[in-house]
Amino acid sequence: MISYRPESNADHGRIIQFRPRIDMSRGSRSGNAPIDNAGPEYSPVPDLAKYECPESDDDYRHRMIVNAIAAAFTSVLILAGVWLANMMAHA
Repeated sequence: MISYRPESNADHGRIIQFRPRIDMSRGSRSGNAPIDNAGPEYSPVPDLAKYECPESDDDYRHRMIVNAIAAAFTSVLILAGVWLANMMAHA
């Protein structure tokens, strides 16, 4: 049995020392003050409440019918794939 031994340690490994990061709570990296409108309450997107509408029973029913159709279609695809794999295995 042959054991592996490196010829010299100088060529096979180097140690890289990482410096700790600067605490970001004191400001940005460039030393500039933080942006005024960067607070948690600021949003670049305008209020979307005008696009909201209450959900009706018709929407819920339609969504559930579409979900049932999608589940049935997915089941048929899975069954067809299993059948096809089974037919290929027996051929």
